[in-house]
Amino acid sequence: MRLIRLPKRILSGLLAGALLLTPALAFTDTTGHWAESAVNKWSQEYGVLQGYDDGSFKPDASITRGAFAGILDRFLQFQAAAPAGTFSDTKGSRWEDSILKLNAAGVYLGSEGKALPGDSITRQQAMTMVARAFQLGGTDNALAYHDEAQIAGYARPYIAELTARGWITDAAEGSFRPTEPLTRAELVNLLNNMIQVLIQTSGSYSSNVEGSLLINAAGGAELSNMTVTGDLLIAPGVTGAVTLDNVTVTGEIRNFSSVTPQILSTPAEAPVTPVDPVTPVQPTPPEEPGTPGSGDDFDWGIVVVPTPADPSAPTVPEQPAGPGIQPSEVYTPGITTGETIDYSDRKIPVYAGTEQNQLRHGDFIWAADHPDRLVYIGSQFRTRFGIDVSAYQNRASQNETIDWQAVRNDGVDFAMIRIGLRGYSSGKINEDAFYRQNIEGAMAAGIETGVYFFAQAITVEEAIEEADFVIERLRGLNINGPVAYDWEMHDSSYRVYGTSPEMATACAIAFCKRIQEAGYTPMIYAGTYVSYVKYDQGAIAPYLCWYPEYKSDSSEKLCPTLYYQPDYWQFSSKCSVAGIGGNVDANIQFIR
Repeated sequence: MRLIRLPKRILSGLLAGALLLTPALAFTDTTGHWAESAVNKWSQEYGVLQGYDDGSFKPDASITRGAFAGILDRFLQFQAAAPAGTFSDTKGSRWEDSILKLNAAGVYLGSEGKALPGDSITRQQAMTMVARAFQLGGTDNALAYHDEAQIAGYARPYIAELTARGWITDAAEGSFRPTEPLTRAELVNLLNNMIQVLIQTSGSYSSNVEGSLLINAAGGAELSNMTVTGDLLIAPGVTGAVTLDNVTVTGEIRNFSSVTPQILSTPAEAPVTPVDPVTPVQPTPPEEPGTPGSGDDFDWGIVVVPTPADPSAPTVPEQPAGPGIQPSEVYTPGITTGETIDYSDRKIPVYAGTEQNQLRHGDFIWAADHPDRLVYIGSQFRTRFGIDVSAYQNRASQNETIDWQAVRNDGVDFAMIRIGLRGYSSGKINEDAFYRQNIEGAMAAGIETGVYFFAQAITVEEAIEEADFVIERLRGLNINGPVAYDWEMHDSSYRVYGTSPEMATACAIAFCKRIQEAGYTPMIYAGTYVSYVKYDQGAIAPYLCWYPEYKSDSSEKLCPTLYYQPDYWQFSSKCSVAGIGGNVDANIQFIR
């Protein structure tokens, strides 16, 4: 994608009547509705949203994932499509074509090989797909929603980006409601906030636009002597010429097509500044959520990087090793047994010297007094119940303070506190705003207290830097729990994207060695994908394993399904604990 930034100039103007289609009759159920004008605009004038045969629009009805794909496809006119067998449940679906197009564009990734086209799409899933469709990289800005802690980790940067741009205006009473189904009215409201004018027919246009303008006419368009006070967007489906003659764009020209806009002339004081092109994400099957506190159960945006052992898979360029410390200087590769694990159409090697998972379905039940907590009823382990928290939980709690004594009284034995994080795009290391307050509060309440660091190291030197950052902040705090390394990769916007398995393993081990040398107990947090594809399990076997896999009443297997035995299992992101506002992650520790 090529972005061309033109000068900022605020000029007023009227929308051109030629840009609009002739309105149809009003719907029978939108008169007086809060989204009435937006519904009329995007359904009757532009035809992006459609009504029902009985003349209704059903503005408060939810939208299925398939229908949502159809709307985004009509909006942006995607061209390339993924192979027909990409998902196991789209054959014969009305929305199959749109879903496969969105998959090819890196927008619709699905879950475990399924698209689930008939399921309602949640608000956070929808915002994530919209942001991907418009290639918005996301931001780590703070969110002021009361239920911020309930927003999944994969969706948070995208929701933060859309919020920062002022496009999310339906957060009633300050609540985002991330897991609630998106309604038709809420979708049209979002689209209306993002785009003010849509050009669907090729031709010449010269009227000013207050806001952003999207061109999705296949034959392109000619714009002249006009001002767009927002962004100018060119949809993927545009194949004809787009020309700009004396056009001022206050925001950016965001070009998703293969056509390079022709700038015939610009205002005298308006030099054109090119911006480096952006390569769209190429999707592959996702995995379960990885960030403590992420939540949700669909469309996590994981981009799977094939291992060198899979010759049939496409390759993704790996991060160059560089002149620094090499993986071979950090660890000796583990020895494989010759056995393999089937995972995502791959054969994953089994490593010697590792313990196989001893936990089985039937070993766990939901607690009668706490129906959102699992209880181990097996005989091989002694267990303890714990939670992990970050600033999200503080901001959801009264006075941004967790009542740790109430937490202890509610049966919590241990707590893992986020101490800091490296920015997934910027690479900057930051403290968690409440880490010291949380450590001191948990320790004072008699809760065993450990910490975790959200890592994004791509070199051994960076992993050591992350460990030293943690060690420095632990001085004088005397924690009595482990220190966890939480290295994750969600999509190509994450700086660790493309890191080789050897380097990823070396970073984890370098971090753990540094932590151990400082007198703390190291632990590695990793989901299924990172555990199988990125980490040499034989090499990391000496360190504690913290594994996330969320369960609910509908789970087919009520146990962790990782091949290897976890020491800690994060089984939920939606647990309620006294003294903490909103949801919190729940964990079980297994002790022999």
